[in-house]
Amino acid sequence: MYFPLRLAPDTQCASLKTQYLVFRLIFGAVLTVLVVSGCAIADFTTYSGQQQNWPTQPGSFVATQYAIPAYIHSYPNKPYNVIGYLDATTAPIRRRGVVGFAARRAKELGADAIIVLAEGSEYAGTLTTGNAFTNGNFYPGGFNAATTGTRVSVPLMLGKAQVIAIKWR
Repeated sequence: MYFPLRLAPDTQCASLKTQYLVFRLIFGAVLTVLVVSGCAIADFTTYSGQQQNWPTQPGSFVATQYAIPAYIHSYPNKPYNVIGYLDATTAPIRRRGVVGFAARRAKELGADAIIVLAEGSEYAGTLTTGNAFTNGNFYPGGFNAATTGTRVSVPLMLGKAQVIAIKWR
């Protein structure tokens, strides 16, 4: 048989698979960094009113690795004034450092310590990505093709903490 058009390999440009591979990798990396990393937000509400004899206790759980002491689900052993309430949220990549962030932010606001009321995670959405690749062969009388693909879905969890910022009397 005679074929007037012959399919010869293209030596001028790369195949579609490799031509956009670098672009896809860079774009994917940039997108992932933008979605997964990010800022931390601290909403501060100033206490307004007369200071009281706030609760204290003779023994407590104190985390001292932060910028200021953090009383974890307990009260200090000495009198204090309440400065305000801090609701801290961190990006998924920093969610384990939400108490540390809250302590740094409270120190910037003039606090001597914080009382951690709650700490945990909050669902913020899902990051999903996928790809597909088709490989085919042409031959006289037909062709064959096979497609393979993968997908990945990862939940994005924000770090959350609610703390009371305090100043010693």
